Amino acid sequence: MVFHFRISSESSESSLEPPGLGSYEPAFTDHYEVVQGIGEGGFATVKLARHRLTGTEVAVKALAKVLWNLPFLSEPDLMAGLDHPNVIQLFQVIETINYVYVVMEYAGRGNLRKLIAEPGGMPEEEARRLFRQTARAVQYCHIKGIVHLDLKPENMALDDSGNVKLIDFGLSARFTAGQKLNRFWGTLLYFAPEIVLGEAYEGPPADVWSLGVTLYFMLTGRRPFMASTAQQVKKLILEGTYDTPLNVSEGAQSLIREILTVDPTQRPTLEQVTRHPWLSQVLLRPLLVGHHIFC
Repeated sequence: MVFHFRISSESSESSLEPPGLGSYEPAFTDHYEVVQGIGEGGFATVKLARHRLTGTEVAVKALAKVLWNLPFLSEPDLMAGLDHPNVIQLFQVIETINYVYVVMEYAGRGNLRKLIAEPGGMPEEEARRLFRQTARAVQYCHIKGIVHLDLKPENMALDDSGNVKLIDFGLSARFTAGQKLNRFWGTLLYFAPEIVLGEAYEGPPADVWSLGVTLYFMLTGRRPFMASTAQQVKKLILEGTYDTPLNVSEGAQSLIREILTVDPTQRPTLEQVTRHPWLSQVLLRPLLVGHHIFC
């Protein structure tokens, strides 16, 4: 259950910055103790906090209610309808006249980016496990009518058990089947070709492309579309030109090739991605029972 509190205040500011460690409002600090910073962007700060009554550790994102932040203030409403083991859980929203405090589950092992060695990537079996969880989480969001639109390893957190938690829905949007979107923000290296073109596009295929870039990065430690200028990066994306990762298994190469299809109408859906033979493989761990080994 998500609890949403709206707190009135007499003060108002025309220009607000994300609060620092000591500048949170009493409406929040009466219930939570801020411990340390764990993330910061152009639109919000994310802090580790502790619930004063229960001691539960949470992540809190403070969003300033200013004009340029308006598109991102819908994040709590999008998150409120999501309930999946690999999607970060929203606990509470505290709203004042100046800020929206988004209180969420804390994934204590940082983000997926920290596990990816450059160059070299991560072990294929571990990449398969984490990518499978991520693909299923995004597929669930699509079923719920939400596209993420900023999929990258930095937005895939890991909980204490080492499982993926999809985070940061600040750029996300609701959609209906066949609906065209006109949002052109995010991270260039993960942009789908249709977003690079600046034309109206369908959200789910764009998310699938970003997942393909992420998988390539997980397995190789480098992004598929890299160049010295933004224009050159865009050219490579539009051409779908990248080096085949020869150190990666043929099964993984096959999935990457299918996902990084320039034509979004020919790109696989996430249902098709999750059924790909490479992704559907399960590592059989030997089970020792008495003096016998079963597989």
